[in-house]
Amino acid sequence: MQKGKIIGLVLGIITSFSSVSWAQEQEKTKATQESPAEQDLRNFKEWMKTQSDKIATTTRAEWPTIKSDFARQANKIENSFQSLSETSQRDFLELKTRFQELEAKPMADEVPLQAEEVRLREKELLGSFGNVQNISAIHMREAYIRFMQNVRAKRQAWTSRDWDYADYILQNLGKRKAAVEEKLTTLDEIKIRTLIGEFHTLRSGQEFKEQQKARKQ
Repeated sequence: MQKGKIIGLVLGIITSFSSVSWAQEQEKTKATQESPAEQDLRNFKEWMKTQSDKIATTTRAEWPTIKSDFARQANKIENSFQSLSETSQRDFLELKTRFQELEAKPMADEVPLQAEEVRLREKELLGSFGNVQNISAIHMREAYIRFMQNVRAKRQAWTSRDWDYADYILQNLGKRKAAVEEKLTTLDEIKIRTLIGEFHTLRSGQEFKEQQKARKQ
């Protein structure tokens, strides 16, 4: 009886593997049978999905590269448009319309910052110095240090939108600093300028990485 159960289990596993292998072979056969134009359209659909998924974090500066990639792929498909099936032709035209809709949307750096979100970010990045207008001269240096400590800790997971909020908070710090500047020491000034420079260096480095990543997609 036990032997029969084992044999049945083995046969079930073999059948499962056979089904998976068969499905994989079918996919390979389907891909092989596709015309070059159909393959181009399939790649184009995947590219469009990627652009749609990341549109909330795409900046206007990145858009020329995206438009260039779109034009290159679309032109290639249009040159062999008549060889596509009727369904694929409709899919392609819908993708072109969807791209126009994406282009019409505000980019990440064009959407106004939200006041409530700014307050939350101030608490997140400044901690006990979250009320910027109340920072005294004696604590100004420490506030900048706290800000940069949190920027360093969080920046790896940031989008360009996160950097926009951090930059806005840094500008507010700058306004408060100007109001108490006469009471700051020379050492305070030097330290603060160094920290501000570090912030912009980190942001520029992150933007460069994002641009390189976008070009590879």
